[in-house]
Amino acid sequence: MNGGPLDLVLVRHGESEGNLAQAWSKRGDDTAWYNQDFKTRHTSQYRLTTVGRTQSVAAGDFIKKNISESFDKYFTSEYTRALETAANLNLPNAHWQVELYLRERDNGVLSNLSHQQRKEQFSAELERRNRDSFYWAPPGGESIANTCLRVDGVLQRLKEEANGMRVIVVCHGNIMKAFRFRLERMRQSEYHEMLDDDAPENRIYNGQILWYSRRNPQTERISSRIKWVRSVNPWDVSLCRNAWVEIDKPLLTNAELSQDVSMVPQLLDVDADGTKIVRGITKEAEVAPTIHTDAQLTSSGRPLSSSPSDPSDM
Repeated sequence: MNGGPLDLVLVRHGESEGNLAQAWSKRGDDTAWYNQDFKTRHTSQYRLTTVGRTQSVAAGDFIKKNISESFDKYFTSEYTRALETAANLNLPNAHWQVELYLRERDNGVLSNLSHQQRKEQFSAELERRNRDSFYWAPPGGESIANTCLRVDGVLQRLKEEANGMRVIVVCHGNIMKAFRFRLERMRQSEYHEMLDDDAPENRIYNGQILWYSRRNPQTERISSRIKWVRSVNPWDVSLCRNAWVEIDKPLLTNAELSQDVSMVPQLLDVDADGTKIVRGITKEAEVAPTIHTDAQLTSSGRPLSSSPSDPSDM
């Protein structure tokens, strides 16, 4: 994105009731979901815990000491935990704009279910998620790819309304992942590498700060686009890189594109004689026999009744 804010500071909300309840559930304790009031509360209304408020204050202290005490634009998600975090940053003279597009990813049918309940009731969906977590969306919910479209809307607004300004945004973990994907110009494979890497600096903790800038931290020269990022965990700096990293995404050659393609095995094809070729990766798939064509196949190996644009073939 050319232009846009000079500095863009993203803050994840502090630990919420929902975060705490899921942490308990991952340890086999679903106590929170025995409370009917909590179970039926919409996820947008989760409050911060005592720890979450402490994390928010720590984030605010870091921002005031190391970034700035004032910003040109202040934006926050409308979810209660984000509003509470924004207030507890204690930034002097802040005037916040509530932005609908900054809301957390919609988990659809998985909302208001504990970690254990999700595994029990939607094991097939969770297995489908394992195929590709970037594009997977729970029934009735959003994928990370969907949230990137919302983030694009926010970035476009900032380009138009906050060019050259200092901006702070309070939002959510999945939204910050989407900001990373778009601002750092990640590819799908890089997103998965980020998630698979156990390095603490790739995690986005409650109260985490992502500071993006167009200003070179060494020379102070201004780039035409956001080009540097610094990740900070204000309540435990050992859990982050806490150093400026340049965002550098070179263009790809034809050979590099082909190398990427070669990493994905081709499973289906038709040879010159019109014979179907079915390959397998897993042991179970390898025993599947090769199926030969018959009079109902065209020279391309497709049934006469279908066409390449038939949705049933996709």
